[in-house]
Amino acid sequence: MAVSKLASSAARLMKQGLLKEAARDFERALEQDPKDASALLGLARLRLAQHDEPAAREVLQKLVALHPTHPEALSHLARLDAERGDARQLDLLAALAAQPKAGFFEVVNHGRALLGHERYAAAIPELERALALQPGNAQTLTYLGMALQGDKQLDRALRRYQEAAEASKTEHLPLQLAARVQLLQGHVGSAIVTLRQAILRSPRETALFREFASLCLMAGAPEAAMRAAIELRLQLPDSADAIYLHGISAFVAGKDEDADRILREALAKAPESAPVRVALAKVRRKLGDDAEAQKLLEAAVASAPSEAGAANDLAVLHLSRPGGAAAARAVLTEALKHHPEDPGIHLNLALALADSDKAQALTHAKRAQASTHRDLREQADRLVAALGPK
Repeated sequence: MAVSKLASSAARLMKQGLLKEAARDFERALEQDPKDASALLGLARLRLAQHDEPAAREVLQKLVALHPTHPEALSHLARLDAERGDARQLDLLAALAAQPKAGFFEVVNHGRALLGHERYAAAIPELERALALQPGNAQTLTYLGMALQGDKQLDRALRRYQEAAEASKTEHLPLQLAARVQLLQGHVGSAIVTLRQAILRSPRETALFREFASLCLMAGAPEAAMRAAIELRLQLPDSADAIYLHGISAFVAGKDEDADRILREALAKAPESAPVRVALAKVRRKLGDDAEAQKLLEAAVASAPSEAGAANDLAVLHLSRPGGAAAARAVLTEALKHHPEDPGIHLNLALALADSDKAQALTHAKRAQASTHRDLREQADRLVAALGPK
């Protein structure tokens, strides 16, 4: 396949990361010769790199019309179809990747499609094979990390993400994924450091600030969470979610009056939001206003019956009052229909039944012992001991 000068120039520009300029030269090459296969393939690769699937598909179909057995073009199209849910394309991708002269794209497309269908164990060797064809390829390292993570090989996944971050130098995604693995491993501090590096690479990526603030809250660093939330608000001034995150951070930092003001602002932006109502109710309870907290929680439960947090908080409020067990039972019995395995609901229901039906209370307390949260599980253990035979 002869490569035109314009297509060759475009390929060089693409390698340099100058995608707009490369697209211009590919299109100029195709204006001169609409059947220029090298220009069609190069433009298709470029559109795929830009995540412009419709444009890539259009170019690939033109290439296949000219060359019906073109392995890379067929591979790209099959991978796009597989990622849309067409599992039948996996057989074609496997066949293309198994050809003696299969290239990098045929192999990596097969691995990516397997990954997309959550066939992690099968994806790993294909992605390793693609990596052998293009050592140090940052995208392939990232996909391989994802497959390893899906296969529960967290240490190996983390190494691949770190290698991808080192290879790309500018991409934030490998670092973001590495931070998530570190969090799964229980290394919250390391995850915060890694995610901060991701933010330095992509300071306009708002999702990173959300994730960073959540990590800081988990690590008991609400001031850092507040700074991230404020930055998020600067980038998304109309986002109720950003305001909510700011309010939660202020509350955890002990700035109750600020949290009250900020969460009311969030509620004005999203008046039907159950999480915002639940958060504001927590603040009102902290400030001694149980009456408004109850109204907020009742509204949250009414608008989102499946919101377990709202139901649990409302039940706890009822239980804090003399004679409130019956009201708590009513709320929790309804919530249990939506969340039959929720340990918090079982624990609170056990507390609400403790004085009226010890046998049922014991049953629910035992269900709460399955919680993965230590504090809740310890409460359940104590309640089971108190309710059991003396």
